[in-house]
Amino acid sequence: MIPPRNRESGRAIAWVAPGVPTFAVVGKVNMGKSAVLATLLEEDDDAIIRISAEPGETTRCQRLSLVLDGDERLRFIDTPGFQQPIEALRAIRALAADPDRGPGPDTLAAFVARYRDTDEFVDECRLLEPLIEGAGVLYVVDPDVRLHDAFIAEIEILRLSAGPRLAVLNPHHRETDADPGRYADAWRTELGKSFNLVRTFDAFAARYTQRRELLAALNRIDERDRAHLDTTIALLDAEWQQRREEAAERIQSFLRSALSLREHADYAETDAPEAAKRRAMATAGQRYYARIAELERETANALLYLYRHRHTRAAAASPVGEGLDLAHDETWRRFGLTRRQLTFAGAAVGAGAGVSVDAGTLGHTLGLGTLIGGGVGGALAYFKGDALPTLSVSLGRAGARIGGGRRITLGPPKNPNFAWILLDSVLIRYRAIIERTHAARDVGELAASADGGDKAGAIVHRLASDRQKRLARWFREAAKGRDNEERAAAARADIEATLAEIEAGPRD
Repeated sequence: MIPPRNRESGRAIAWVAPGVPTFAVVGKVNMGKSAVLATLLEEDDDAIIRISAEPGETTRCQRLSLVLDGDERLRFIDTPGFQQPIEALRAIRALAADPDRGPGPDTLAAFVARYRDTDEFVDECRLLEPLIEGAGVLYVVDPDVRLHDAFIAEIEILRLSAGPRLAVLNPHHRETDADPGRYADAWRTELGKSFNLVRTFDAFAARYTQRRELLAALNRIDERDRAHLDTTIALLDAEWQQRREEAAERIQSFLRSALSLREHADYAETDAPEAAKRRAMATAGQRYYARIAELERETANALLYLYRHRHTRAAAASPVGEGLDLAHDETWRRFGLTRRQLTFAGAAVGAGAGVSVDAGTLGHTLGLGTLIGGGVGGALAYFKGDALPTLSVSLGRAGARIGGGRRITLGPPKNPNFAWILLDSVLIRYRAIIERTHAARDVGELAASADGGDKAGAIVHRLASDRQKRLARWFREAAKGRDNEERAAAARADIEATLAEIEAGPRD
């Protein structure tokens, strides 16, 4: 076998490593090779994988690896696209040692040896070097592009490698396409003649499940790699589960911080104490809502980093529809629970408090504590459900501050929907992160929006009633700084389950 060399330095390059399944990612220019790699490997750095509408961005082979638990599990070689496939196939056939038998893997090696140090077939030689060393093929095509002779020549050249071959149909969803996917059947028929498997993979829409399925498909090609790739998928699943658990912890930490947040302002009791008090309240209120929004944005940025979107940042809070604006009454209509749901959740919280009363009286209330607690909790939630987000206010003792003034303390809002709006906001961010693939490079900011009418894009009102009740109990305790360990663990499990549902996509 001829060792591949760097054309500029003449050094031998080892594309394939023992024990690491390796696939050369091949395709004509602008077929989405780099986009597929970026999504598969969760890489959003243009310096590593450049995704561009300009043809010919990949001009030489580049090694990229899937690393799990510190070990290289899979290796991909991003190759330049074919430039002259028809002419290259003609030259390969001319080099066949036995014309009757036709060309094979040795002929590809002879072709590279013949043209590698010339100015002919430069890209073809580069993309074939990993193949003659033993790499498999991941061939990326756009099913919205008509199948023509040049593509058929590419397919034939790749077939000659005799290694494991997987073809990927990567739709581009061009707005100008009147009939998207109209060539997909023709592609599948032709690819099926020369490739072990053919799969559809939308690099700009694939979630974790689709990434996992494409990686898992690799173990169907060469049974010698099956045990290795099965372990790789198990490690991939474990790593994803660990991310989800950490995401749930971060979201719960955000809620805990937000629910316990208080803002203070001092004011002097001058000749117009009420005016001074109003100014102090306005100042503290502005700081309060700004800090809540900043906490939410910090959490969104932490989630972006956790899911390896390291070149995207969460947009700062702005008017409703683009971010979280808790001071706007529309936020309270569009996010959180419905009035009916608040009533039932409030009843569950009140009933929990009532159970404590019954236990403290050894049951002599005959269950009236539970009944009364549930009724009061539900009624309060019902009547406050549509209220504007008025902040709780407490005043310090007169003259307690230096100079004889008072300290005013604001927060949190009295509305029982407050915690649910906070949870909705960060879950909507999470959904946007999960839906954003690493091939997307057009926007550097992640907006937090829920498009449509009332609650059209919201999430928490769709949660199961039992989950809402458990979360409502934890919200109440967290706001009071009690944060019972058992209830906190249950709430975290509910948040994690919600994240898993978001990852699975919308329910039918």
